[in-house]
Amino acid sequence: MALRPSVADRLLAAGAFVLGVVVAITLQAVDFDGERNVDLWAIALLGAMSAPLLARRRRPIIVVLAVLAVSTPYHILDYPHEATMPASLVAAFAAARYSAPPRRAAAVLLAVAAVTVPVLADEASGAPGDALLGVGWLFMAFFAGLAVRFHENWKAAVTARVEQERADEVERRVAEERVLIAAELHDVLAHGLAVANVQASVAAHLIDQLPRRGDASLEELSSTLHNLSDTSRATLHELRAVLDVLHGGEAEPTEPAPHLGELQRLVEMAEAADVRVDVEADGLPDELPSTVSVVAYRIIQESLTNVIRHSTAKHATVRLDQNGHRLRIAVIDHGPARASSTVTPAGFGIAGMTGRAQAVGGELSAGPDESGGFEVRASLPLPEIWRVPS
Repeated sequence: MALRPSVADRLLAAGAFVLGVVVAITLQAVDFDGERNVDLWAIALLGAMSAPLLARRRRPIIVVLAVLAVSTPYHILDYPHEATMPASLVAAFAAARYSAPPRRAAAVLLAVAAVTVPVLADEASGAPGDALLGVGWLFMAFFAGLAVRFHENWKAAVTARVEQERADEVERRVAEERVLIAAELHDVLAHGLAVANVQASVAAHLIDQLPRRGDASLEELSSTLHNLSDTSRATLHELRAVLDVLHGGEAEPTEPAPHLGELQRLVEMAEAADVRVDVEADGLPDELPSTVSVVAYRIIQESLTNVIRHSTAKHATVRLDQNGHRLRIAVIDHGPARASSTVTPAGFGIAGMTGRAQAVGGELSAGPDESGGFEVRASLPLPEIWRVPS
C-alpha cells in the first residue's frame, strides 16, 4: 500500500538524517585524517540539513538552497564530508523531479556547489578527488530524478490518451444510440402522427362539406376533428424538434418555447377532450422568468394530459399563486382513475415533471388525494427581481 506523500517525506527526511549520522560516526571510527570528531554540533547540523527535505515536493529549489546553506558550515568545520551526501542526493533528486525545467540547471549547479565549493575552499582537506566523487553522485541523483519525471509524464500522457479514446468511444456509442432512437421515433411515432393528422384533416374537411341543418353532433364532431388535427400537428412539430436534437442538431428556432402566457391553449385542449378546466391564478406578476414559465407550462400540460388519459373526471382545477419567492402550482382532478390506468408516482410522465422542477431548483409531488382523485403540486423558485413580500 502506497504511503501518503507527507508520511513518505517524513520518513525520507528521518532516513537521510539517520544515515548521515551513521556515515559520520563510521568515518570517525576508521580515523580519517584531517576530519574533526563528530559531536552534538555536527549532529545538529546534519539534522538541520535533513529537515528541509520535508518540503522537497513543494519547494525543491528552496530545499537545495537550504541544504547548501547548512552544509557549508558543516564542511568548513571539517566534519566528515561524506555525511552530507544523503541529504544532498535527496535534494538533487527532488530538484530534477519536482522543479520546473528552467530551474533544473540552477538546481544542479547549486547541488554541485554544495559539495565542491566548501571542500575545495578547505585547504587543509586537500581532497579534490572527494569533491569530484561527490559531484558524480549528485549528477546520478539528478538524472535519476529526471528519469522518474519523464517516466511519470509519459505514463500520464498514455493514461490521458487512453481515457480520451475511451471517452470518444463512449461518445460515439451514445451518438449511435441517439441516432437509433431518433430513427425509431421517426419510423413509428412521427409516421403515425403524420397519418393521424392527415386523416383528421380530411375527415374534418369532409364533415364541413355536409349540410349542417342544426345538427349539434356534427358540429361537435367537426370541432373535435379540427382540434385533433391542430394537436397532432403541434405534437408532430415538437417531435421533429426533438429528433433534430437527437441527431446532434438544434431544435428549430421558428417557434418559441411555450410558456404560462399560453395556458389557455392547454385549457382548450383539455376541453376538446371533454374535461372542463378551471384556472385560479392569484398574485402572479404579468411576466415570469422564461425558464420557470416554460417548466410551469410543461408541468401543467403533462398533468392535464394525465387527467385526460387516466382519469374519468370531467373537471380539473389548475391553481397558480406566488408565495414570497416561489411559484406554486397545483393541478387537481377528483377522479376516480380509469380501471386500465397504469399511472403511478414512478411513471415516466411524473418522473419527467419532477426532473423539470428539480432542474430549476424546485420540487414536485404527485399522488392520489383523499377524494379518490389525483393531484400534482410543484413549487418553483423565482429570481430576486420577481419576488414579492411573503
